[in-house]
Amino acid sequence: MYLSQFRLFHYKSFFDSELLEFKPGINIIVGQNNSGKTALLEALTLSFTNEPHRSLQTLPTTSSRIRDESRAEIVLTTTTSELLILLEQIEQSLHLPLSNNPDFKAEHVLSTFNEWLHQNTSTKICLSIPPKNGKMSYVDIDKLTPLYENLTPLYENLTFGLYNTEKTKNKQGYYECINIIIDKNTSIKSNLSRLSCHWSNTIPIKIFSFFRAKRIYRFYAERLNVGCCPFGDSSVLKPDASNLPEVLNALQGSNPERFNRFNQYVSVIFPQVTRIAILTSNSMFEIRVWSVDPKTERDDLSFPLSACGTGIGQVLAILYIVLTSNEPRTIIIDEPQSFLHPGAAKKLIGILREFPQHQYFIATHSPMIIAAANPSTIVKLGYEDGETKTSVMNSEDINEQRSLLTELGVSLSDIFGADNILWVEGATEQECFPLILEKVANKPLRGTQIIAMKNTGDLEGKRAHIIFDIYDKLSGSKSLLPPTIGFVFDREQRSEQEMKDLQKRCSNPVEFLPRRMYENYLLHPEAIAAVINKEDKYREVSLTRVC
Repeated sequence: MYLSQFRLFHYKSFFDSELLEFKPGINIIVGQNNSGKTALLEALTLSFTNEPHRSLQTLPTTSSRIRDESRAEIVLTTTTSELLILLEQIEQSLHLPLSNNPDFKAEHVLSTFNEWLHQNTSTKICLSIPPKNGKMSYVDIDKLTPLYENLTPLYENLTFGLYNTEKTKNKQGYYECINIIIDKNTSIKSNLSRLSCHWSNTIPIKIFSFFRAKRIYRFYAERLNVGCCPFGDSSVLKPDASNLPEVLNALQGSNPERFNRFNQYVSVIFPQVTRIAILTSNSMFEIRVWSVDPKTERDDLSFPLSACGTGIGQVLAILYIVLTSNEPRTIIIDEPQSFLHPGAAKKLIGILREFPQHQYFIATHSPMIIAAANPSTIVKLGYEDGETKTSVMNSEDINEQRSLLTELGVSLSDIFGADNILWVEGATEQECFPLILEKVANKPLRGTQIIAMKNTGDLEGKRAHIIFDIYDKLSGSKSLLPPTIGFVFDREQRSEQEMKDLQKRCSNPVEFLPRRMYENYLLHPEAIAAVINKEDKYREVSLTRVC
């Protein structure tokens, strides 16, 4: 089960995120500071407070009042076989609504539902979720497809309307249902007795509540205080990872081979860590970190986790979830580069890619992490006119961007994070133009990145249109790259007409240097003579000019 669609309304900097589509594997969230990355991660936990959006749109005057609450519309995608496993794990009574169609008896509803549940077909759970302590509701059937769409016409007359609307007000949210029980043989049984059931006790709501409480983990960019915990025998890591020593101890005892594999992954990310072990003392479990060869048997040289670096606790918890979970998990990681060395962060991302069944949401501004992740989707956030705007790139868009960058001979790390780009003729201009602007013109760059074009010869002839189209695509709305503000080229031996033709072919400003090449400005006879006289201390007669 994974979160396939998400839309956020009236939460912090988001007025309306518009529809965001996600996939299993790694989903990257990028954006500048204060663009809404943290708010989106909070909402993706599916457990957020009511903090309505504030802007001129919601508060046009000082006397205005915000009437709308924060909420999100979500779609969870799963298969019926996984759904069956989830239903086995939920302890509460489950209720199956009966169709309003009088032709369908309770026996037929139960048998049809049982048959469908064993077909291993894809299905969706669509919900409108309120902030904490708010009232859960189904999204209008006209907007999103409910769980029971696959059972039509069995449920074609069963309406799950918005809470407290005309569709449900008369029934006060109650439906005629039968109670179902799933036994150990994964068969569904029921005494077929009819009962009145509130929609909050139906299968979709129960599944969602289980998913939110048991399947989502969020890791903050801060030290986890998880080095010690009381005795216990649980193998399920809590969402806040507070029982990490307990679950590692259970893994250490019940599955030594997997625990050894866990340690191997830890050493890949942190080569200085040779072993993680769990010690018991005073009714407490404690995580100890070895930096010497365990074969030395020098346990006195191990360190408690609390005495180690900030990122080790997060990595241990993340690896435990990734490695030990039999079912897909949703793992949210905030700015891994803030608590991990770039090399360690890259290795962690590489390990996560070995477990694509899980869904990852990673907020980052690191081009290295983006490149290493090979993400399924990238959500780009920007703050405009008092609210967060979103743009989603899927894997096809991302692959196209990589291909375009390769075509131009430029890497993502060269240009990611800049406000805009000025493309110049070559490596010399890339080095010198920033110095000229800052030292001579007294104009700091302030977010403008000056990048050298690798193959300016491609601009000659018919290929010029193709190359300029590539630069335009790289600066489009669905792009990781900042917009292009212009091009500065050498004049070379171009005629005035040839230069005008190039300027017409490009949608961005194109300027040409007055001299043939930028290097011509560096061929200053007096300056060259001065450098030679300074460096050549054995010259008897100083040069006055070099021709």
